[in-house]
Formats: sequence, C-alpha cells, structure tokens
Amino acid sequence: MINNRLVWYLEKSKVITKMQSGFRKCRSMTDQLVRLKTFVCKAFILKQHAVAVFFDVEKAYNTTRKYGIMQDLFKADLRGYLPVFIQGFLQNRQFWVRLGYHK
Repeated sequence: MINNRLVWYLEKSKVITKMQSGFRKCRSMTDQLVRLKTFVCKAFILKQHAVAVFFDVEKAYNTTRKYGIMQDLFKADLRGYLPVFIQGFLQNRQFWVRLGYHK
C-alpha cells in the first residue's frame, strides 16, 4: 500500500523517469532488455559502436543512506503522513556494505 502511494506520487510529480522499470506496475527487467536489444541492433545496422554499463545493485534499498532517502523525498516535495511513516520505518534499521571480503 505504501509503495503504491509513493510510486503514484512520484509518477504524478514526474520525479520517476519513464525509463524506470523497477518497482513499477506492468514493467519489468524485460522492458530494459528489449530497450538494450533495440539499442545494440540499431548500432549494428548503422555500423556504430554500442556501449553499455551495468550495475548489479543487490538489495539497493537496504544499502541506501536513510537520511538521503528522506532528503530525496523532501526534494520531491513530498509532505504529510507518508514521509513521516517512511521515516518511522527507517528508524533503528542497520545495514552494512561489503566490498569483496571487507565490511
């Protein structure tokens, strides 16, 4: 319910780009794969280079700074009960970032 309300607000406010597929209804990784395939095929036809960069952000939400999330919501002009609820949800949560074998 919270995610639906938040996504609705962010889409309405045009904070989320139309290219965003993650966490959105009727969109998936397949959309991005089709977009990538089209990009590569077009470059091949035009005899151009195609460059792509991929990031595997495992559990991205869990590794995001809590203050940064709240700051981004504020910058998106989100006010009222929803950001208060999200802030309460984020309190007393911990996360670790591991790079290779190091924490």
